[in-house]
Amino acid sequence: MWDRDSGIMFAADLPDRDSAFSILDEVADQVDVIKFNYPLILREGINLLGETKKRYGRPVFADFKVADVPVTNNRIIKLCEEEGVDAVMLHGFIGVEALRRAKKVADKLGLFLVTQLTSPGGADFFEPHWKKFAELAVVMELEGVQAPGNRPQVVKQVREIVGDELVIVSCGIGAQGGKYGGAIAAGADFEIIGRDIYRADSPGDKVESIRREIKPHLNN
Repeated sequence: MWDRDSGIMFAADLPDRDSAFSILDEVADQVDVIKFNYPLILREGINLLGETKKRYGRPVFADFKVADVPVTNNRIIKLCEEEGVDAVMLHGFIGVEALRRAKKVADKLGLFLVTQLTSPGGADFFEPHWKKFAELAVVMELEGVQAPGNRPQVVKQVREIVGDELVIVSCGIGAQGGKYGGAIAAGADFEIIGRDIYRADSPGDKVESIRREIKPHLNN
């Protein structure tokens, strides 16, 4: 779906537009995809997604974990698509019909499903269902799934379920305990890294360092 050079999807979880662009100016050309979560977009507006795409020329991933009734889900997807977003994250528990409708309105962007959250309690309610969410992404012919990079054994199992066709993105790298390159070694395509980069004294140097650690695993 996206070219992979570094294997890094940068999580731009900064407090405002200026700080986000300040960091992106340093690292955008060294990462493969730029990811946004809700807080920054709620503060600055959805136009920030399109502005980022135009400014840096990188794929933009809206990690909104969409989980509502179909009419609301679809409005979010269309708003993202209007901004040139490349992919949107959804929760699988919205059900088959909601996913079917989401796929119908998603013209040019890809849809990803969450398998497990990476937080300590992230598996509490996902544990009985995460394999079903991975299977659902395959059945629905979605673009990919999210798998927890701080649980590489889960990433490996997700890859076995989704095969080679779907893209796996893995968060939980760095600040949440996942090792650089560990998720990719287990089968992920991209590792989502945010805090370790934007909290570094020199974000650009930090990305270069992370790239060196990931590189040996990219062609395994």
